[in-house]
Amino acid sequence: MENEHDEAQQAAQAAPQETPAPDTARAGSSRGRLLVGLVIVAAVIAAVVIAVLRTSATDAGAKTTPADITLVTSDRTDVDCVSLKGVRGYYCGYSNEIATWQGDEQNKLKPYYTTDRHLYLVPGLFLEPAIRVRYQSELPNKPREQLKRFTAHCQIKVIDKLPGVRVHWIANSAWSDPQEVEVGLVSNCKIEG
Repeated sequence: MENEHDEAQQAAQAAPQETPAPDTARAGSSRGRLLVGLVIVAAVIAAVVIAVLRTSATDAGAKTTPADITLVTSDRTDVDCVSLKGVRGYYCGYSNEIATWQGDEQNKLKPYYTTDRHLYLVPGLFLEPAIRVRYQSELPNKPREQLKRFTAHCQIKVIDKLPGVRVHWIANSAWSDPQEVEVGLVSNCKIEG
C-alpha cells in the first residue's frame, strides 16, 4: 500500500503542471492595460467636465450691468496698465513698467472709468462697432485736450478681478500705485457726444 501511495505521488509529480497558455496570459495583460486606459480616459473626461462647470458657474454668476464709460479717442493708445498676471487670456499692455505685451488689441486690457468713477479693465473697447465709428470720426491727430470727450453707454459683464494692477492715463506718464481692478467685457455700446 505504501508503494501504491509512493507511485501515486511520483505520478502526480511527473504529470505536467497546468500553466496558462501564452494567449491567455497576453489576454489578461491586455485587459489590464485596457482597464487602466479606461480609468485614465474617465479621469480626463471628469476633469474637463468639472472645468466647464466651474467656468459656467462663474459666468452664470456674472451679471451684465450698464456702464457709461467716459472716453476721448486718444485713450485707445494713451491709457494702459501693468500686471504680471492675466485673466482668461486677457493681459495688460505691460508685464512690468518697461516690457510690453505683444498681444492683439482684442485681448489687451486697458483701464477705463465710468462716469460715476468706477474703474474697469476692458479688452478691445475701441473694437466695439459704435466706438470704432466714433474713433474714425475724430482720429486723435491733435492734442488730447482738444479732443471732444464722449460717453459710451455699454453693457458690461465683470468676469474677474486682477490684483496689483498699475495704470496710467497718458502714454509715457507715471504709473499709479497697485490696486485691484475688475475685468469686464463690454457689449451693445451706444455713443453720446
